[in-house]
Amino acid sequence: MILINTRPVWDLGRNIWNQELKRNLNSGITLLSAPSQEISLYGERKIGTLQMKRQIQFLLSCGVKKKIILFTSPTSVEAFYKLLKKSGFPHDYYDRLRNKKELVEKTQSFYYIKRNKITFGGIGEGTVRKFYELFIGPLNRRECLSRGNLKMLYVGREATGQRWVEEFSEDIRSSFVAVMEGKENSVDLVRSIKLYSSRVLSFRIYKRKNVIDRAVGLALANKISLITKASSSFAARNQPVGILVSSSSTINKVRYLIEGLQESERLIVISHHDKILSQVKKIHGRISCIRVKSLDPANISEEINNLL
Repeated sequence: MILINTRPVWDLGRNIWNQELKRNLNSGITLLSAPSQEISLYGERKIGTLQMKRQIQFLLSCGVKKKIILFTSPTSVEAFYKLLKKSGFPHDYYDRLRNKKELVEKTQSFYYIKRNKITFGGIGEGTVRKFYELFIGPLNRRECLSRGNLKMLYVGREATGQRWVEEFSEDIRSSFVAVMEGKENSVDLVRSIKLYSSRVLSFRIYKRKNVIDRAVGLALANKISLITKASSSFAARNQPVGILVSSSSTINKVRYLIEGLQESERLIVISHHDKILSQVKKIHGRISCIRVKSLDPANISEEINNLL
């Protein structure tokens, strides 16, 4: 099987998610990384300025008695983490740190001090796990999404912003809500929250740049066709091709790749969300789709390995 990973990647650093997926996949699966988008911090020039420090200080201060910081995706958690690290807040808290371990330890102690004053929210299990991984400590796959007295308002499977608002409407009514999201995100979530509270603010802390266009998609489809046709065995020439799609915004970015492979290959679209798969079927017709439980790379590799 050939598996194409289209998950967006950060502009700097290693693609750790892809490396973990590759490490857990069956050796008979060829993994190709084809990120649909590149992620970077939004407004990076402002990071470290007095204005940015004041915004973060307000966000994390105790001036408002009840406050919810809502993370909309694992990417929003990572962006917030990078933002804190680069901004040097609070009061040079992150300056002159020797290594990531020290950063995590200081961040962890800071959040344990604040945890009774700030409530954290997360849309999706992957978002919550990323928060624990960066700020508290990783959870194993069997561990419940709670630790100590840290309260987190989250929705798990089939998680959407609308579901989160409906689930926690009473908490929203009595709180200030800060939404951590991307520059290109829809305003629908903030509008839904405003139905219950006027005290809501969107922090657009990262942005995406498209890196797969029509030419790139068709070139990749052609490359995969050449790989399969050049194979010596019948099984290799007819091996399935899986495309991992992690967000609705990715669907249009990889449409030419899907169209280039759909006619000639045993194509399967893989995602963790029914909404994404229904959109794929709506655009591309009777295409084979597989739903995985989550975007955890260990979980995805296990489910894909079981297909062989």
